[in-house]
Amino acid sequence: MDREIRPGVHWLYEPGPDRSGMIEGMEPIPDWYDEEESVHIPQCAYLLDGGDETLLIDTLSPASTDLILGELDELLDDGLDYLVVSHPDVPHAGGTGAIRREYDPTVVAPRYGDDHELYRLDDARLVGEGDSIDLGGYVVDFHEATFLDAPVSLWMSERTEGMLFTVDWMGFPHLESERLRFVDELDGDLDGTRLLQFHGRVLFWHQYVDVEKVQREIERVKRTHDPEMILPAHGLVIREDSGTYFELMKDVVAEIERRDRIGALG
Repeated sequence: MDREIRPGVHWLYEPGPDRSGMIEGMEPIPDWYDEEESVHIPQCAYLLDGGDETLLIDTLSPASTDLILGELDELLDDGLDYLVVSHPDVPHAGGTGAIRREYDPTVVAPRYGDDHELYRLDDARLVGEGDSIDLGGYVVDFHEATFLDAPVSLWMSERTEGMLFTVDWMGFPHLESERLRFVDELDGDLDGTRLLQFHGRVLFWHQYVDVEKVQREIERVKRTHDPEMILPAHGLVIREDSGTYFELMKDVVAEIERRDRIGALG
């Protein structure tokens, strides 16, 4: 299942399992939740076709290998030139072997860390801050991830459309009826409860941070990249008012730390 975000930029989507149980124990139940619908924290990959060359960032999980190969077969005319693996983790790298066998792309991986052999990334082109790839109509730049859930991770940005690929950061759950919808298409606002639910559990280290320092880093990321759109690996695409969500993340970090301090983080 995919959706075109901009000409030649496709959002490839895997819903993940039903996570309704993590909501039902919350008090109060968040306004966005509908008990008649399943809840998903998705896996997302993104395909960029710049006209001259093509690039896929992340692979979805092994459970969706047939899905992503089918989508790529429909979307690609002349093969896949680059496969960017943000980090060696199942939802992001699990389809690497199958995609390599099918398309033989140049594999791109973080130049940070030393566990690349887990997904046979030890022969990849290693990139980091200051490296870029020109696809023709799109140019992507690579960055060491500021906020991550693994020892090493790679973020990516795109210059022409102002897209920032934040991988694990800015993830959040959504309802079955919201799959592949842009955040501005949701019935209500994306409030902090969704971001809090994801980051409090998946990026659990937020419990132990210096809140003001992390908030300064969030502001630095916003100022440095100033993105038009945010494309997370575990949430829906934010294509409008991206600055609003940086401000929300400042509140989320403070709330995670507060809940842990009083023993309320579940």
